[in-house]
Amino acid sequence: MSAGGRTLPIRYAPVVGEALDSWLEFLAARLHCRFSDVLRSLGLPVRDVGLSNPMLPRWAVRSTAAEIASISAASGVAEAVLVSMTLRRFDGYAVVIRPDQRRVERRVLWGRAGSRYCPVCLDESDGRWQLSWRLGWSFACTRHQVLLADRCPACHRIPRVRAHPRRETPRPGRCAGPQLDGPRGARCHHPLSDIPVVALEHDGPVARTQRLIDDLLAEPEQTVHWPLYGAGGASLSVVLRDVRCLGGLILNHAACSDLTEAAEPAVLRQMEVYRSRTAATGARHSRLDAHSYYAPDDAAATAVALATALRVLAAPSVPAAGEAVRWLTERVSSSGRALHPGGMALLSGGSVSPGLQAALRCSREQKVMPVARLRHRTAIASTRAPCNQEVRARVLPTALWPEWTLRLAPWHASGKPVARRTDELLAVACLLVGNTTKIHTAVRLMGTTVSSHNVSSLLAELTRRPDCADVLHALVLLADHLDQHGSPIDYARRRALFTTRSCFIDPEEWRDLQRRLRSNHLPDAAHAQRWIFHTLTGSPPRLAHPAIAPATPSQRGQYLRFRWRILPAEVDLLLHAARAILDEHGIDEPVQWTPRLDAAALSTLRLPGPDPDSISAAELHRAVPGGDFAIARVAHTLNTTTAHAIYLLSEHPVDWSPPRFRHTQYTAARIGQWRTWYQDDHYSLQDIADLEGTTLATVRLALLKYGFPLRTAVPQPGRPSRRIPLAGRPATWLPGLDEV
Repeated sequence: MSAGGRTLPIRYAPVVGEALDSWLEFLAARLHCRFSDVLRSLGLPVRDVGLSNPMLPRWAVRSTAAEIASISAASGVAEAVLVSMTLRRFDGYAVVIRPDQRRVERRVLWGRAGSRYCPVCLDESDGRWQLSWRLGWSFACTRHQVLLADRCPACHRIPRVRAHPRRETPRPGRCAGPQLDGPRGARCHHPLSDIPVVALEHDGPVARTQRLIDDLLAEPEQTVHWPLYGAGGASLSVVLRDVRCLGGLILNHAACSDLTEAAEPAVLRQMEVYRSRTAATGARHSRLDAHSYYAPDDAAATAVALATALRVLAAPSVPAAGEAVRWLTERVSSSGRALHPGGMALLSGGSVSPGLQAALRCSREQKVMPVARLRHRTAIASTRAPCNQEVRARVLPTALWPEWTLRLAPWHASGKPVARRTDELLAVACLLVGNTTKIHTAVRLMGTTVSSHNVSSLLAELTRRPDCADVLHALVLLADHLDQHGSPIDYARRRALFTTRSCFIDPEEWRDLQRRLRSNHLPDAAHAQRWIFHTLTGSPPRLAHPAIAPATPSQRGQYLRFRWRILPAEVDLLLHAARAILDEHGIDEPVQWTPRLDAAALSTLRLPGPDPDSISAAELHRAVPGGDFAIARVAHTLNTTTAHAIYLLSEHPVDWSPPRFRHTQYTAARIGQWRTWYQDDHYSLQDIADLEGTTLATVRLALLKYGFPLRTAVPQPGRPSRRIPLAGRPATWLPGLDEV
């Protein structure tokens, strides 16, 4: 027969799922002719230099369009059916085929040469081979619930590594490999159905795993939506690469005791025989990490590896997957192989998905340094790799916001902070989240002078203390919030503008307000300068210009006391001065700002400090007594810590002055409105007093004290006299005081 447009005299349809080379051999067997005769009849080349090397027959791997068309014309089988009988249908997600050589790349996606087989299926189908048996992902027959066989029971060779001998008539269902001790060219011809099989449980882990893989391979274009891969899911090729990575680690490092739930005892015993045989023979691929690149030659080993790997990948969350794989990473680490979080992406040739990388990092969280846990965001099981996030320094103050410092800073049982300048250390730690920046570079970017050792020591302390278990988690959430929403304040610009400035408010204006508000010793005007610098830049006053920076511990303590003893009217003046400074530089930003996170996200975290909002401003004001007071007394009244009480008084200033000075402060706050009523609206002093619920003398003296000229009193007809009778006048009464 020739290929000149002739067709086969007898036609046989391929069975469902059959491989192309199996069908070609079956045709030759039914036509009782040599294999080469069928090839010529179908227009296929008889000789191919490439087939001299051990590999799959190229027609079952990737037939060309011309070959498919020729076979279809001669056999009457549709071209689409013929294409589906080659491994080309699995190319790119279950195998990787080299088009120039038309062979499977064995080092990618567990490609393999030859084929496994189900002896029962071969016996029932008269020797027809399923295409899926050639895949490294096939290890069980779900129809007969048995483990696939790997080799011929007589010659112990893997079937179908080479093409069938062209000069012989195929014998379906029998081994076509060379005979072990026979003459040259003699074939084994042992019936492949004559081999014991390992029975599987119908609902056992091996059978379930094979059904799951078969379902995935049946719809290769469908996205796999497992929790590990996030909302967008992952392609099948990504999932199978992860399976290969985990499977290789399992076969290389797992002990048999680790795998008791992965397969039936008979399967585990066969796997152990395979592993011991491979290690003892010193085979070409018996290196420590062989299975990270090459598919195992044993169906039992494949079954155990894939069943265990898929249990990890199908976990309900990234942390759950990390917990499920922790035993494996501990085995790998104990073998001497480093598993640094930054090296997870390099496993299996760098093809591990971000989801699996995150799970592997989570499994090693307790074994890595705290700085690495921040950089890789293991606290939230992040799938994002670290990158350069130096831009975050622009939206971070040098010292972390007081609200966040209160929440995250650890304290000793004695009431002293665990570390000095904790607010600055926490700000640097927040910059390191998801960031590849070195610690000393982060310190420089934040404009602080803490050392890298100080930062590392604080982070180590946070990971050791039970009450600080979730501080790193909170820092990651805060950093992610800043990356996503940004900040209305450019702290880097403010640090550059105001760190060298020595005056933020006129000292005389400050002293004038002090004289009107306080009866005790006037606070140093330098505290007001420090307060504005601190508020504008978010930097501690010690980093300010030397003219206003506190130089001694006593001065620093006095400034801290100033912050929580400040009066509301003083805060108003300082905020007004700060606003004027920003306007002077054309900066359209709020004077101060604090990021807010979802309360529900923080409520479940174990943090060392109290919730700043657990005590309202009204509760604080009720707890502060009139006149002088001690901060410890306020904290005791509120049943909170001293640090919390200081924060509350700094954020919600309380008028703690004695009654007569509170009245003076109220007058100072209202004098502007009184002047407007008196000078612009021409209200009388008595009208203003009636509106404010005070006395005429109070209004008159206030206007005079602030330098506002008074009008001459003009009697109005019909207006009742407000003269005080002589009998009711006080001893200090002066004529004309109440007649205006």
